[in-house]
Amino acid sequence: MATLTTKKRHSSSVKTLVAQNDSSGNLSTTYKITIDPIDVETFERASIQIRNTDGSIAYVAQVFGTLFGAPTAPSTAAAAGSHWAQIGDDIDITASSGTLKSISTTGLRQLCVRIKSASGTPALGDGNCLVFLQGTI
Repeated sequence: MATLTTKKRHSSSVKTLVAQNDSSGNLSTTYKITIDPIDVETFERASIQIRNTDGSIAYVAQVFGTLFGAPTAPSTAAAAGSHWAQIGDDIDITASSGTLKSISTTGLRQLCVRIKSASGTPALGDGNCLVFLQGTI
């Protein structure tokens, strides 16, 4: 899945970035990167919201961060690789529900999100996983 990002500078000192998934594939019972690695060095807070519009299948999401810089090859971008660490516990999203988590990104260089389904291969759908970052300039 690719990630769509929108950056905005609100004032001389506040900026935000919104990243959302696109629907370039279905989920499966194996974790799949939903939000590609994002540079979060200049942001202090991240809020992650995931919406499950499927009425019968639950999802599990994980947020990963790293202090290492941008990966040199796509294969090293895989969350849970040797230079990634999971932030917080697994996030359970039951059928037809959603969740919102907020974390501090101070000190992190990159962040990504991966999701799997409990069963089947449901489509997550465009914009059903959002990462909102806020920082100061």
